[in-house]
Amino acid sequence: MEATDDLTSYRLRKRIHELEAENTRYQKNQNLARKWEFRITGVVLLAIGAVITLVAYPSYNVSPSASVLLMVGIGALFVGAVTVFLNTERFISQKVAEDLNLSSVIVVDDLLRDLRVKNRGVYLPSSMTGTNVKVFIPLRREYEVPAKVHLAEDRAFLIDLANPAQEGVLLKPLGYHLFAHTSRDLKVDWRDASIETEGAEEPQQEQQDTLAEKLQDVLVKGLELADKVDVSQNDGELSVRLHNTPYIGTCQSIGEEAPQVCEQIGCPLCSMIACIYTEYADTASVLEEARSEGSDIIIRCSGLARPQRDRLGL
Repeated sequence: MEATDDLTSYRLRKRIHELEAENTRYQKNQNLARKWEFRITGVVLLAIGAVITLVAYPSYNVSPSASVLLMVGIGALFVGAVTVFLNTERFISQKVAEDLNLSSVIVVDDLLRDLRVKNRGVYLPSSMTGTNVKVFIPLRREYEVPAKVHLAEDRAFLIDLANPAQEGVLLKPLGYHLFAHTSRDLKVDWRDASIETEGAEEPQQEQQDTLAEKLQDVLVKGLELADKVDVSQNDGELSVRLHNTPYIGTCQSIGEEAPQVCEQIGCPLCSMIACIYTEYADTASVLEEARSEGSDIIIRCSGLARPQRDRLGL
């Protein structure tokens, strides 16, 4: 009897898997069909434009009508070429994106609240963790950053350690995947950014972009998270102001629904900035400030003070 039940269960799981695969193929084919509709329209416009242009060209200097037809033909060629190579993307509404983002952040906020973790998170670069950027939230006010062997482990809760001062919560930052996107897809290496200096003499031809230049390029052009970005660095501190950002609604909602996340580790956007600064400076850092002001967002990160780093063995 048990063998029969197991066989039936196996067949049901297999059928469900087949239906899921079939549904995925159907959606993929549907998306391809939409793209081909655009391309077919583009090809038709190219053909019409080519015919009109060939007919009107021989006499476009003689007849005003031929000149008009020639302009129409060239216009059809241009629109057709754009349509053929148009790459349609799928989008979701901003409200839906905000709600999806908010739900996951609230889960982390509830976790921190129930654990009664009050300390500010410490961002650790990949050189310290041996894997990727992580954020460590110590359980005690007087703490030490755990040894690399513990930071490299796939553990969220560092408890029952030989040194109680190293106990805490170890998480992948909320903005890590967005940070990874800038490195993997936008091809930005944050660790090779040059240090911005004032009063520098003639720049070298092969001079690397500064951190401020890279941030402006990524946040405005790459991720389209702001109309303008102001970046300043001073004495181990990074300040970023995003002007007229479409993320402002999400920022305010997270501040209301998940205040501990904002204060301790930062929302996905602020966390991404902290990840960038941590990898750039190659040092432990904290998110000092994250606030909204009108339609702008101000984010401030800083490396741990030297005496504190010495005390923590960094």
